[in-house]
Amino acid sequence: MKGRRNKESCDVCGRPEVFAIVEIERAKMMVCRSCAYGKKILYYLNEEEEGERGEIRAPVKKSEETEEIVDDYAKIIKKARESLGLPLPVLAEKIKESRGYMEKIERGELKPTLATARKLEKELKIKLIEKTVEVAPSISHKKQSSEPTLGDLLEKGED
Repeated sequence: MKGRRNKESCDVCGRPEVFAIVEIERAKMMVCRSCAYGKKILYYLNEEEEGERGEIRAPVKKSEETEEIVDDYAKIIKKARESLGLPLPVLAEKIKESRGYMEKIERGELKPTLATARKLEKELKIKLIEKTVEVAPSISHKKQSSEPTLGDLLEKGED
């Protein structure tokens, strides 16, 4: 049965080696070293942790604390500014940002940077930044079908 995968292989090219799980166009994929090059690596896979039936587990990643702007930032900023009776140009001047930039933020067209969000939080006495703790789960990736990959088909065509 040449051309069939007998253990986990790269989701992109079909090579039998799996190096990491990466994000490609918002999809998580198991890839080899060469396909991982230049991609956002989510987890490094350790071949020694290979489980039963071709299952490969990623090592648990340490928890990572990040700061993010809340989703409804535009409404919060506008409501707080209006309740304080502050015209937009005055607010922009107080936090040393351009009027156009502030207009786009308030309309929800642009997300403020963390630095700008901190200045807005201080000036308007609001909460725009939330801390999130991301713990990468130990994931497993099992071969779901015995269908060949594009790499398998290419190998078969070379024979």
